[in-house]
Amino acid sequence: MRFTATLRKHWCLTGIGNPEPQYRGSRHNVGLYVLDQLKELLVPGETYSRAKGVHILTKGCLTFIRSDMNYINLSGSSVRASWNKLHNTDFTVIHDELSLQPGKLQLRNTGASHRGHNGLKSIQKLGIPFQKLAIGIGRPESRDPQDVANYVLGQLTREELDIINNTVIPRALQLIKDKLQ
Repeated sequence: MRFTATLRKHWCLTGIGNPEPQYRGSRHNVGLYVLDQLKELLVPGETYSRAKGVHILTKGCLTFIRSDMNYINLSGSSVRASWNKLHNTDFTVIHDELSLQPGKLQLRNTGASHRGHNGLKSIQKLGIPFQKLAIGIGRPESRDPQDVANYVLGQLTREELDIINNTVIPRALQLIKDKLQ
């Protein structure tokens, strides 16, 4: 399904995560996974090219950026060069969110809290306004920082992946289509 639309502004979707293949399939990399699925639905068969610290694809009014060459907590320094080249652009960062249950999705406006997400904190330091597309991964019962770190770095279960594919991706695609129309 190829999708075309006309925007008055350019739109950049940026997925953040840890370096792959080491962290592929982890809860912390759900932003990259969702970005890739959306890219395939919107511009099937197109491939990313490597740019300073990221993988990037621009097609029409959309730019897709995978911030996966550095750790998620350093996402700001990874996306800086690419974002600075995009003018008259709306930015949306796709990221994992502990405070939302798996299958939940939340689009939050520019200026909304980073909710303690270090990747978002890093990007906010750039001073460039961006929306946040939060993808729920749930939270472990323990609030111990090491347990939380182990949880977000752990692999998505088959059930979690099914929820993402069957619930999150269609809802995220609809959000994008609504914005583009």
